[in-house]
Amino acid sequence: MFLKRLPLGSMQTNCYILADEDTKECAIFDPSAEADRIMSVVEENGFDVKYIILTHVHADHVMALDKVKRLTGADIVAHRCDAEMLNDNGYTLSGLFFTSAPQSKADVVAEDGDTLTIGNLEFRFIHTPGHTLGGMCILCGDTLISGDTLFAGSVGRTDFPGGDHKKLIDSIKDKLMVLDDDINVYPGHGPSTTIGYERENNPYLERL
Repeated sequence: MFLKRLPLGSMQTNCYILADEDTKECAIFDPSAEADRIMSVVEENGFDVKYIILTHVHADHVMALDKVKRLTGADIVAHRCDAEMLNDNGYTLSGLFFTSAPQSKADVVAEDGDTLTIGNLEFRFIHTPGHTLGGMCILCGDTLISGDTLFAGSVGRTDFPGGDHKKLIDSIKDKLMVLDDDINVYPGHGPSTTIGYERENNPYLERL
């Protein structure tokens, strides 16, 4: 599996490109900004973008969404609760980033436990509300794209519309901490980590 992390925009929000190297099919996770940089990775590797997958719809994760959608024609995937709010300026916090909410709509509305296949890769969607109503993490083998739910040594903020700290912690404990220790976690901001390390060291979680 090919995995590339691109910290983009003023918030250095992580955009990820995951691809099946055999078929060259790929998914772009959270096209946060700088669409040209995202597309350069796609073009350099000859990837065929099948899906644009959103962990949630805050502006710093979707500012390049419309352009990447236009350039690739790929289906946009979001959890139902955030798909309904993708075009809402207030919910997406677009004003904080001096931009407007995307005009694109979600083509695929995901629910907890749904799966998508890209080449030989299977992605499983894990609904983890708390940072937003429709926040989700995506598991592929030993790789977890965690968005702004779980960070290295921290957790997502819950003071934005749709945020709820108890729900966030419950999501992490009930949905993520049940995963194997060696699952690699790739968050929306900052460096990668593992489930095992966060289980033992994250100050926001009791040792499990």
